[in-house]
Amino acid sequence: MLTNLNRNSPFSFIEYGFQAYYAYVFLMVWTHPELHPVSLINDLAVLMAFEFIMVHSGVFMAVMPKKWSLFVFFPLYGLFAYSFNESVVNTNILYIYLLTVLNRMRFAFSNVAQEVRMYQMGKSAAKAVFYFFLILAVCIGNSIVPPFGLTQEFLEKSHYFQTVKSSGLFIEKPYVPICMGFIYYALPVLYFVYRILKNFGKRDSFQNEKLVFSRTTVKSNKF
Repeated sequence: MLTNLNRNSPFSFIEYGFQAYYAYVFLMVWTHPELHPVSLINDLAVLMAFEFIMVHSGVFMAVMPKKWSLFVFFPLYGLFAYSFNESVVNTNILYIYLLTVLNRMRFAFSNVAQEVRMYQMGKSAAKAVFYFFLILAVCIGNSIVPPFGLTQEFLEKSHYFQTVKSSGLFIEKPYVPICMGFIYYALPVLYFVYRILKNFGKRDSFQNEKLVFSRTTVKSNKF
C-alpha cells in the first residue's frame, strides 16, 4: 500500500493543474496588470486571505468522520465561501477556486485506506505550515517585495482604490499577496514536476538494468 502513495492519481494532476493556472494568473497580474481587469487585483489579494481559512480544510475533512464533514464542515466552509464572494468584485476566480477546494475534500466522502488518509492529512498540514511561514515572510518583508507593474502610480491611475471593498496591507499593497500567491502555488507545482521527471529517470534506469540482465542471462545460457 505504501508504494501506491507515490503514484500520481488523476486527481493529483487536476490539483496541480489548477495550481499551475493560479501561479500563471498571479504572475501575469503582478507583472502586467494593465492587461487584466483592475478588479482582478483585489480578487487575488482577497483570495490569498481566504486561503488562510481553506488551507485547513484538507486536514479537518480527512480526519473527521463523514457525518461531521458532510453536515458540519462542508456547510461551514460554504459560509466562508459566501463571505469571500461578498468581498470580491468578479466571481469567476471564486468558482475556479471552489473546484480546487472540492478536489481537496474528496477524501472526506470516499472510502480510502488509512495510509492514504494519513498521507493526505500530512500533506494538508505541510501546506498549512508553508502558508503560515510564507505569509509571515511577505508581511514582515513587504518593503522589499518588488511591485513590478502594480506601482502606486498604476493603482491610482486605474482607480483601483475606488473598486476595493476593504482595507489592510493586502489591499493597500496588492503586490504583496500577489507575490505570495505566485510563490505559494508555483513551488508545489515545480516540486511535482521534479518528482515526475525523477521517477521517469528511475524507471528508465530500471528498464535498462533489466535489459542488460536479460542479455547477460541469454549469453550465459548459450554456454
